[in-house]
Amino acid sequence: MRFRNFTLLFLMGIFGLFTTNLFAQQDATIDPANIRFWIGEGENEAVFIVNWAEPDTALAWGYRFSEESVTVETMMDAIAEADYRFSYDGANNWLNDIYFNDGVLDLSLSGMWWMYIVSGEMAQLGYAEQTIVNGDYVKWGDESCGVLVDPEMYIYVWEKEVAAVYPLADEAKIDPSEILYWIGEGENEVVFAVNWNEPNKCLAWGYRFPEEEVTVKQVMDDIQSADPRFTYDASMGYVSDIMFNNGELDLALAGMYFMYNVNGFGAWYGYEEQVVVNGDFIKWGDESCGTEIAPWTYVWTQTVEPVSVYDAVNENMANTLSIYPNPAVNETFVTLENAGLNEVSVYDIQGRLVSNQSVMANEGEQMRLSTETLTKGVYFVTVRNESAVRTAKLVVK
Repeated sequence: MRFRNFTLLFLMGIFGLFTTNLFAQQDATIDPANIRFWIGEGENEAVFIVNWAEPDTALAWGYRFSEESVTVETMMDAIAEADYRFSYDGANNWLNDIYFNDGVLDLSLSGMWWMYIVSGEMAQLGYAEQTIVNGDYVKWGDESCGVLVDPEMYIYVWEKEVAAVYPLADEAKIDPSEILYWIGEGENEVVFAVNWNEPNKCLAWGYRFPEEEVTVKQVMDDIQSADPRFTYDASMGYVSDIMFNNGELDLALAGMYFMYNVNGFGAWYGYEEQVVVNGDFIKWGDESCGTEIAPWTYVWTQTVEPVSVYDAVNENMANTLSIYPNPAVNETFVTLENAGLNEVSVYDIQGRLVSNQSVMANEGEQMRLSTETLTKGVYFVTVRNESAVRTAKLVVK
């Protein structure tokens, strides 16, 4: 009895090992929520995957459609039209090769033939006739990197982890001839732009300089010094927020962080170290309204608008603070135009908050602002209340 029980247990163990190994060879797929590049429109969705060998690479796109069903060929043609990196060679329901080339990867067939599955099962028809419906995933595979799980039925699976293809996007720019507000002097020029979210708005300044190169920080500091509508917060070489307020627009960070490109490519250095030369284009962007085209590489497609020339006398007069005396030595007085609660903030030229206080005031009341603890230099005073935001430059001597 013991021998028979042992034999039974042994055989059950062998059978269990066999079935475990068989079912362990599962075709790798990807959750639609992780797809980055969706092509087409409609309430129905399908995922399209290709697995190449040399190197073993699996990439995925998303496809949306309004029809009840579409053919695999229709989906592939739409992806090829939308994504120049992807193409395929096929005719008469027979596919010869599938290609992907993004300048880094150059993928094509390494084995003898392609085959494909629809939602985990080998397709029954050629790609021009095979239809798919909402929720399906289609996966083509180079047989040389697949795992043959059923020799009689020629059933393969591909176990390579599937990566989502990054979308294509071109960063929106502006021609220097369209810039209205140039800051600085010199024969060299760069364009400086910022893209905010909520609303998605992109504004640009021009910057001129005589040196062969300048840092991004120098550009930002000089713009901030010349244009009180523009400020930024930074410390330890990290920009935490960029702000613009002209009385109508009140722009600040809506996502989690800012990042920036120089000439369309992610900057290599922090803004204090990154240098720019004549003809460069600097663009900061709120990540929440950017398109990620590669790991940690974003572009912003919102149309770039030139900011108007700042004129403290003629422009936005209703939103300019009255501060006197200015320059100040030990104190100055800020006129609070609106009754009620006013938040009075002082920023240094680097955009760092120096002081902040809330004041209940009557309309037109003057508030004393001590400058005794401030070092000599340029500051910006901002008053915020329910009715308006007013800013003025303050010089401390």
